[in-house]
This record gives sequence, structure tokens and C-alpha cells, in this order.
Amino acid sequence: MKIKIGIVWADPYNKNLGVGALALSSLALINDVVKSKGLDAEYSFICFTKYKKDKLVLRDKEIEFTTFPVLDYMKPKSIAQLILLPSRYKTGKLLGLDYVFDISAGDSFSDIYGPKRFYLMLNTKRFFAKLGKKQVLLPQTIGPFKDPVYEKQAFDVMKTTEMVISRDEQSYKYSAKFLPKEKIAETMDVAFYMPFEKTSFNNGKINVGINVSGLLWNGGYTRNNQFEMKTDYRKLITDTLTFFSAMDNVQIHIVSHVIPENNPVEDDYTAAEDIKANHFPNVVIAPRFSSPIEAKGYISGMQFFTGARMHACIGAFSSLVPVFLMAYSRKFNGLFKDTLQYPWMGDCVNESEDVVFAKLKDAFSNIDKMAADIKHSMDTIAKPRLDELKQILGNVIK
Repeated sequence: MKIKIGIVWADPYNKNLGVGALALSSLALINDVVKSKGLDAEYSFICFTKYKKDKLVLRDKEIEFTTFPVLDYMKPKSIAQLILLPSRYKTGKLLGLDYVFDISAGDSFSDIYGPKRFYLMLNTKRFFAKLGKKQVLLPQTIGPFKDPVYEKQAFDVMKTTEMVISRDEQSYKYSAKFLPKEKIAETMDVAFYMPFEKTSFNNGKINVGINVSGLLWNGGYTRNNQFEMKTDYRKLITDTLTFFSAMDNVQIHIVSHVIPENNPVEDDYTAAEDIKANHFPNVVIAPRFSSPIEAKGYISGMQFFTGARMHACIGAFSSLVPVFLMAYSRKFNGLFKDTLQYPWMGDCVNESEDVVFAKLKDAFSNIDKMAADIKHSMDTIAKPRLDELKQILGNVIK
């Protein structure tokens, strides 16, 4: 008999390939734990994607899964939909789940994105708690919660879970203020577990990948420096492209990692096309990848990488590519600086573009040192923490 597992707020088809990476990595990791215990499982992703059956080969294992749409489950309208339209909203599947693994899209269990997203994240957790499901928060950023009311609601529901797992030290220390020690852990972002096939370009050049964030290129959703960065992001990218374009032995690849064709403000690929058409015609634009695994495979072929999309940088780091981070939120510092003890980054919020650019140039001149630092962090921190994560999940799944 198969155990029934739900993976919440992880979408394998999301055009933000970081969210997709969390979904596929969570699936691969949980499935490996299930198989190690001699069990079989039926997997469901509960996200914004419509109902769909699919299968993938991950780490040489074929895994079948379904996706079905999430609701704001604690609202009366949603409860009515579950009761009146059980086939459409998969009420039976929800009630039949044995385990719920919630990843909150990596960093969305917070109030910094506004009350609507906070309550969506909160209410799925409340719903499964009321159903008495065994619920685990997979490695994610916990908070921050600026409003003490939201903070209390968040930690009240976290007290009902089996485990709350942080992906960085800051989140772990924050959780420790409110939750008992036996209920919390700090491990590693699951995207470090995502498989890939290495790409080889064989062009006789140093292949430099640059991830241009469409959101930062456009000044955020407000188009007015929404993230209050001291760095002029467009100038930083232009200076970086100018620097590498002057080198005959370098081939620049602009690598997009958030690619929603219907949302040009967020779309990295639209920004890449603008750069190539109007500024740097000799750059190579990487394709609109069909999956995060394809994107990671492409990134793995670089000899140097830089970017502001965190999971593009994780793709580089976990495939041992020297990567310089253009950090614009605390999640970068929490994961890379605090947890992985990796110093090669610029702080775009607090440093000028000239300072960040100088750091990038220094990084490029120290590629061998960067590569050694990454290998050391992968061997001594990332891999052991992924093993610890497997052990934690194995203690829950029985």
C-alpha cells in the first residue's frame, strides 16, 4: 500500500525556475528517503497549477506525481468549494494525505510580501493542522514577520507541525525564540540536491554566465527601486558586460532564471533581449529553459557565473562553478555567507555599484580560490546537511 504525500507551495512547472527547482528537488529527496525505507508513495503537488498527472526521471528513478490547485483553505468560500466540488478540488486526495511537506515557495512564509500572500501560506498550514496531518516545513526562510500579530499567528501554527526546518542560520535562530529545540533544525536549501547533466561548450573560451534579473533591471514591480538598493543595478550590469566584452577570450552568456512570458516586469529573458538588441550584440542569450534541471545543466558549463537570482546562483554553486553573488535580500547572506561561509558577494542594498563591481573584478581574478572555497563548502557543509535532512525526514516518514 502506498503512503500519500503532499508537497505544498512547490510547483514543478513554475516559470520562476527557482520555485521549480524547489519542487523537483523536494520530490527527488523525499522519494529517496521513502525508497530507503522500503516504502512506496503517491505524490501530489498542491500549488497554483491545474490538475495534471505527470512523471519524471530524477536520480535514475521514475517518479509519478499529480498537481492540483491550492485554495485559501480557511475561507468559507474555499470550504464550500471542497464540499460542493470535490472532484475539481481533489477533496478526497487532501483528506487522504498521510504526510504534508510544505516549502512555502522558499521564502514566502513572511509578511514582507503583504497580507494576502502571508495568509495563503498560513492557512494551508492551519488547514492541515486541523485535519490532524503530519506536517513538516521543509528547509526555507522563516520570516521575517514585521507585524507582531502575524508573527504570533505564524509561530502558533508552526507549533502544531512535526518539524520546522530552516535553510539558513538566521531563520534557525529566529525560530528558536518561539519553538522548542526538538522541533527545529537547520539544514540546507533542497535545490542543492537537484540533479543535472553537465554542459560542455567546447568553444575554446572562458564561458562567463551572467544572470540578469528582469525584476531588478526594471526597478522592481514599482519600477522605482522597490528594493531600496544603493546599487544602480542597470549600471552594474552594463559595467559587468563592458568588462567581459573587452576580453577576446571570454564568451558571455546571459542566463535567464525567471521566465514568465506574460509578465515582462519579472521576465529575465525580456531583459536579456533588450541588452543584446540595444547594447551588447555579441552576447549569447541562453534559451528559455523548459525546466530548472535544464537551466542548471547549462550553468554547469560556465567557468564563471554571476547573478541576482538566488537559485541561479545555487545552480552554479552546487555544480562547482565559481559564482559571484549580487545579493539584494537577507536570504543571500543567510545561506551563502552565514551557512556556507562563502565570502564572494556584493551587497547591492548597502553598497554602491562601484563597490560591487570592484568586488566582482576581484572575484574573477581569483577563480581558482573561489572554486576551492565552493568545493570545501559543498564537501564539509552542504552535503552533510543534506544527509542530515534525509535523516530528519526518515524519522518522520514511517
